[in-house]
Amino acid sequence: MRIVRDEGLVSRADIARKSGLSKPVVSVVVSNFISQGSLIEAREGESSTRGGKKPMLLSFVPNYKYVVGVDVGGNKLISILSDLDGNIVEKAKFSTKSISDEETFLETVEKAISTVMKVPLSKVMGIGIGVPGTVDPESGMIFYMPAFGLRKVNLMNCMEERFNLPTFVSNDVTLNALGEMWAGAARGCRNVFLTALGTGTGAGLIINNELYEGTSGMAGEIGYMITDWSREKNLSFVFGSLESWFSGYAFEKLLSEFENEPTVAQMFDHSDSNPRFREIVTVACEHLSVVIANVITLLDPDVVVITGGIGYNQYDRILSLIKPVLRRTVPAEILDRVTFKRGELGELGVSLGAVCNVQRKVFMEV
Repeated sequence: MRIVRDEGLVSRADIARKSGLSKPVVSVVVSNFISQGSLIEAREGESSTRGGKKPMLLSFVPNYKYVVGVDVGGNKLISILSDLDGNIVEKAKFSTKSISDEETFLETVEKAISTVMKVPLSKVMGIGIGVPGTVDPESGMIFYMPAFGLRKVNLMNCMEERFNLPTFVSNDVTLNALGEMWAGAARGCRNVFLTALGTGTGAGLIINNELYEGTSGMAGEIGYMITDWSREKNLSFVFGSLESWFSGYAFEKLLSEFENEPTVAQMFDHSDSNPRFREIVTVACEHLSVVIANVITLLDPDVVVITGGIGYNQYDRILSLIKPVLRRTVPAEILDRVTFKRGELGELGVSLGAVCNVQRKVFMEV
């Protein structure tokens, strides 16, 4: 199946050569896939130089099954119905600003899934959900979502009982990294560090082509990393330490003290002309740079992907401010090998990552 998906069009003989399996075994397996509906005989190929019967070329059927992907954010929720190649056939958005209790949270997620479920349940492979908090990926238990003040929500069980479909719940930024590796800025990379800069600040890790979630599913919580212990040891935070310097939450709190309460976007846009804005943005990016420098020296990634509401929209400005700090703190022989990219999937990164995660769990690695 992987050979067919990679090649696009391929004969049984070519599959046998590439896989090392015998032709009879390949024929049996292919027949099973064709009966299943996941492969079709697309068209005749060319005869070999020796002549003979033209081979039938096989092709993958991406709409053989569909996957529901859900991105639960602090301000909005996006749900999609996608085929197995990531082509979106249904999409819906919902506000999450009014969520303050578990019942409302579960009702909102259920409604989002139902809204895009425009095919029979038998055609749906599973449901993938990304949430803004710490999650045990095995049990689907959400330990804590600061944006909603909710703890110990077993979202996976609730959705599996409601829809009778395999359901997988992970941290949203972790899934964003998977989405960018599958269909975005990190395609072809085996080691990926993605940082999502939005209401909060988090990271997703791909190590040796595998999603890395840690022992308890909590890897990537860079918002809690310390960048100035001499000051931070005496402070307490609603979010994390880094997030007190760089996050939409921290910026909005600072900007609320300004006349006319400028937006975060306005702060970045006028940071060259407004000295106070420039100071806030520069200091925030210096703290972010320290964390990225530590991650680069620890993990040696192929690529650093910057995304999230702030990261995606202010990418050029942020990169111009973090690069000088990185050049001062990371040895050139390490830094020069790392590529920096803006996320390509934008607001669909988490939901497409959720689609990819379901395929990896239920069907095959993509």
